[in-house]
Amino acid sequence: MPDIVVSRPHALGLEAARRAVDEVAERLRREFGVTTRREGDTVFVEGRGVRGRLDAAADAVRVEATLGLTARPFRRLLRREIETELDRLAPLP
Repeated sequence: MPDIVVSRPHALGLEAARRAVDEVAERLRREFGVTTRREGDTVFVEGRGVRGRLDAAADAVRVEATLGLTARPFRRLLRREIETELDRLAPLP
């Protein structure tokens, strides 16, 4: 079961949602050294202490993350950062 689940509705459409998810994945690679792989509309993320997925849909973006023991104390902070990033990239309709 994921430690963090955040979903945001949007009015971007599927292509823009994919670009937003790709932008988040690129930032995660650059800033945290995670690896990512795309399968359809989902980007899977794996790195030290975290494993997750970013799902793009025509009307919503969803993020799920499972945290390792060392990252779990920062769950609230990480969730807040994810919410802020999603609000920036996929504003509410």
